[in-house]
Amino acid sequence: MKFLVYIVLLLISFSLLAQNPNFKNQEFSFTIGAGELDIEKFLPGENLDFINYFDTDPEYTDFIIVKLGYKFDFFSKMTADIKLILMDDIIPDNYDFSVHYFLKPWLGIGVGSMLNKNYITYFENYHMQTFTGYYLVDDNVQQFTTYDLGFYLSPALKPIDGDLIKLLVKCDFGLSSLMKEETTFYHKKKLSNERLRYHYETKTTFQPYIQPKIELRLRAFKIKQVSLGILLNSGYYHANRSIDYLRTLQEWTMENIINVDVKSPKHNYSRFEFDMGIFMRW
Repeated sequence: MKFLVYIVLLLISFSLLAQNPNFKNQEFSFTIGAGELDIEKFLPGENLDFINYFDTDPEYTDFIIVKLGYKFDFFSKMTADIKLILMDDIIPDNYDFSVHYFLKPWLGIGVGSMLNKNYITYFENYHMQTFTGYYLVDDNVQQFTTYDLGFYLSPALKPIDGDLIKLLVKCDFGLSSLMKEETTFYHKKKLSNERLRYHYETKTTFQPYIQPKIELRLRAFKIKQVSLGILLNSGYYHANRSIDYLRTLQEWTMENIINVDVKSPKHNYSRFEFDMGIFMRW
């Protein structure tokens, strides 16, 4: 995805800029944690509902996360916070990036962007259960690796900002959308030569979300100008999500085409994350 390359280049540029001696309170962090998804599922209906097939497991942790953080102050009242996020596949293709302006030492307002990866799997089951008079020509497991891209406004509070303990509370109010995906199903009617081709093309639709976050830093010790300590992060993302799409049906021949715009129902979608690790500040 091209925009991921642009984001990585942007993050590298900020990292290089942060070498500027005018930048203060620079911090590197490394944390490991887990995330849990809670997604409302509906019974199968007239149309394929992709959110019913989000990869979740109520009995186990849904995903492991590793965060590489880089944070620094600049222009006396500005703070940049860059996080590259790795999931189970150890690919740094998730991020959370924000810049805050602190009106008071304890009160700030900021803007940011985030990108989260999701898996949607086994939605071929809908076709197998719905079109019982046909069989799938290609019965391989279908999967989307779809990215949730968001932009947000984020007020921030620092109720504790001491040398030993720092507590930062933020609440992101934003708009996000799952990126476009495509898939095709080929059917052949049993005991007949009749064939069907269903093609799905999802749409980019930005929808509101809210995500409160808490960051707690505990300094363990200090060596000259370098502080080392423990960092704990927690966040809760909530939205009502749907995936709309264009469905194209070609029956018998490729010339017989029927296009339908499908509006999917909204599902309650939430994600809880917790991670902890170490930070180094200088």
